[in-house]
Amino acid sequence: MGEQRKSFLEQVQSQIKSKEAKAFVSVELHHHLNEVKNYWLQKGISDDQAEEKAVTQMGNPISIGQNLNRIHRPKVDWVTLSLFAAALLLGFLPLLSQDGMVDNHFSTYKVVFVILGAMLALVMMFIDYRKLANKGWLFYLLGTLLLLFLTKNFNTFTEGQSVFKVGPLKIEGLMAIPFFFLAWAGFFQSNRFKMWKFLLLFLLSLYFFLQCGLTTLFIYVTLTFTMIWWSKLNKKKIAIVLGSGFALVAAWGIIGWMTVAYYQKYRVLSFINPYNSEEYFGLSKVHHLFMDAGWFGKHSFVDQMIPQADTNFVFLSFTYYYGWLFASILFLVLSLVVVRIVLIAKRIGDSYTKLLLVGVIIIYTVQLVGHVGMIVGFFPMTNMSLPFISYGWMPVLLNAFLIGIVLSIYRRKNLLSTSTLHANQQ
Repeated sequence: MGEQRKSFLEQVQSQIKSKEAKAFVSVELHHHLNEVKNYWLQKGISDDQAEEKAVTQMGNPISIGQNLNRIHRPKVDWVTLSLFAAALLLGFLPLLSQDGMVDNHFSTYKVVFVILGAMLALVMMFIDYRKLANKGWLFYLLGTLLLLFLTKNFNTFTEGQSVFKVGPLKIEGLMAIPFFFLAWAGFFQSNRFKMWKFLLLFLLSLYFFLQCGLTTLFIYVTLTFTMIWWSKLNKKKIAIVLGSGFALVAAWGIIGWMTVAYYQKYRVLSFINPYNSEEYFGLSKVHHLFMDAGWFGKHSFVDQMIPQADTNFVFLSFTYYYGWLFASILFLVLSLVVVRIVLIAKRIGDSYTKLLLVGVIIIYTVQLVGHVGMIVGFFPMTNMSLPFISYGWMPVLLNAFLIGIVLSIYRRKNLLSTSTLHANQQ
């Protein structure tokens, strides 16, 4: 590197505060200087003269550095952070509504989970997500090992899924979702990834997820099929694979119907005909309590006992206690998170970043729509958690991780692509 170029770059970098931006700008300016230098070399002047003209043509390094510092300064997405904080705080309301029905440990665990979730999101915000792009095989291996551990070492069986329980903490198949989410994003952003590789890896992971419960399986299959549609693979091949996949799922559902547990069959049958259901807490009961809440709620559970009021039926208990108005506010806040991510995704052109945002939207939306849809009668009864609100570390940590990914992307959205930077400079 020539001394004049080196001095120019050092002066530019001295005005930029972000370490990530310094490295990025250095590469971009080198590229642009080489383009200008080659232009002058083609005019027939010497290498040293071409280098000097290229550096001179760039302009004042101090002014350039100051402008680039403003452009590439890391951004904090205060809108997403505010919605995240609001969701975490709203997560305490079901706890307050059950005062006297829960012990001190329950409240303490909830506080701990929220603090850990907030810390996880902030840590993820400062991690450069782009460094994860080429680690798809590592994440796939970690996710597979976690599922393998669960299938071999689970010590309890809860609602149709194998769980490894340590004190108040449950290690379940849902914990593997982030690993496969990052793995598929890394695979699908590459032009070299082939369809046969996808089929092999998907079927292997599907085998393990089949033992993790229908809810986790549904999230995983929906996530994978949506992300592959946004991938660089041939759309015709994708359509064939997805069509075959849906056919296999339908066949598996018909065959599996003969072997699933009685309570799982009953949930489906009670959804089809809820008012003939004799189940203790079936859809007809849920619908009755939901409609009976009114706009301002009952503010008491004296006359009604809602099972799993802090987990599977948390939206119902929230609505019954606080009313439709507060339930609408809760749903609005949680829905605005999706709207915000969609708005960010529309301004992103990078394929890997777009895949990550699509994955975040799917994982989050399936939980939100699945849980609320179950309570209002659109879907059969499941153990789908409500993001940030349901008790447990997974509803908080899983979704805090997703929010952290979004914050990390937003923080670096002004690290422009080569073509954009060149267009601005010209």
